Amino acid sequence: MQQHNGYIGVLSAELQRYIMEEMSLPELMIFGSTRKENKDGITDYIAARRRRMFQHFAINVNDLNALLNRTGSVVSGSCALSLVQAEREAIIPKDMDIYTTEKFETEVLDHLKNKEGYECIKEKVKKTDYDNTAISRVHKLVREEQQVDVITTHWTCALAPILQFHSTAVMNYVTARSIICLYPRWTATNKSFIHPQMYLENRTHLHTLYGLRKYQRRGFLLSTNPFHLGDHICEGEQGFKKKGGYCPHALRSTIDEEVLAWDFGPMQTLGQTTIACQEMQIMAWCLGGHECKEGNKDKTISYMLVSA
Repeated sequence: MQQHNGYIGVLSAELQRYIMEEMSLPELMIFGSTRKENKDGITDYIAARRRRMFQHFAINVNDLNALLNRTGSVVSGSCALSLVQAEREAIIPKDMDIYTTEKFETEVLDHLKNKEGYECIKEKVKKTDYDNTAISRVHKLVREEQQVDVITTHWTCALAPILQFHSTAVMNYVTARSIICLYPRWTATNKSFIHPQMYLENRTHLHTLYGLRKYQRRGFLLSTNPFHLGDHICEGEQGFKKKGGYCPHALRSTIDEEVLAWDFGPMQTLGQTTIACQEMQIMAWCLGGHECKEGNKDKTISYMLVSA
């Protein structure tokens, strides 16, 4: 950041970085909106964090970004969550999860094997092994101490399995040019709502319980009651025409106003024209579950839709 940039600009570069390391992604975005110099510094800082994270698993980060951009694949799981959290308290990912569609499965696997030197050691095909019906296969690849899981969906959009995760803490993903958090108010404060389909649709497995317990050990408050995580606008409240995005019965989308999106900008240029990947389809979903309104125990189903 430039020196003499308000109060923080007079600090040394080390102190400026220390302050940024204490901020979650939502806080960084708010700080970056205060003035251009702050935005430039925040942009460089977040880009460097993503680069360092990718470098743990990829020899050529630019090629990995190009692969994500070309195939519409995304990185999710602990890697994406770590970029939403403040760096000083962020989890350290032990593996990287890449989500892709059946259309691009072979291309993603070939890139990791032929260009990154990974070896596929295991492939799981049975959907019954998971609580997530949108998953077709999981390929486990290793290279020395690094591990990458390629998760394939039969849906036309790679985001589908993310919307069926066990809880909102992991409903985040990294595209070729953005970091997306679907429930930033909860995630940035280490709160997580357990997906109702886990217990209402009998989709809970030992794998699910292990995942929930893992995030509980990491300091997350987990709950099946959204009001335990904070207030939200719900149906039945006077003066509101629609449900808030944190009501489990609200119809959400990956581009609605509740989504936190950090955009790294266009990937390519053609002359003076910037080109960005527009292949990522829009998805809509409803978590469902028991009604939030006091005394009403009717339940709504969980569902998700993908744009044409």
